[in-house]
Amino acid sequence: MPLVECRYAEALIEITEENCSTDEVLTQFNELINIFESNPELEGYLKNPSIQLEEKKRLLGKVFEGLGNESFLRFLYLLMDKDRIKYIKGILIEYKRLVDKKRNILNLKISSAVQLDELQIKKIEEKYAQIYKNDTVSSVVEIDKSLIGGIKVQIGDRVEDYSVKSRLDSLKNLLTER
Repeated sequence: MPLVECRYAEALIEITEENCSTDEVLTQFNELINIFESNPELEGYLKNPSIQLEEKKRLLGKVFEGLGNESFLRFLYLLMDKDRIKYIKGILIEYKRLVDKKRNILNLKISSAVQLDELQIKKIEEKYAQIYKNDTVSSVVEIDKSLIGGIKVQIGDRVEDYSVKSRLDSLKNLLTER
């Protein structure tokens, strides 16, 4: 992750914690990303260097008019002034990570070859909550048929692979080395 995204996310979390507006800003961030995804031309417009800065700010003001947090809008204006709006998605990802870290929430991505039941998911969450000493675990579960069997757990940028596919790949590599 680029340093600029980390710095802006850190600054924003300091401000929102002082104002007790972390949840509100997180919601607005998600709304903005959803707006960008449903209207890619808006994101392109805001990133276009040939369009006047004041025009871009006026448009952002209209989009977020009456949606709440004034400090979030000022933050977006700052990104526009510093030509950093292109980093907005990365800043959101880092902001969410910092919020979860402060709230002691562990985010897992569990990939499995078959559908896991609630008990299996709960046991995996409890195991990783204990290992990482977190109060809360939030997990996303997906099915990946290519794993053949077993699971793969991703925590941030770390991946723990307990799949049949990875074991077969390891065996294949061992046999081809000889």
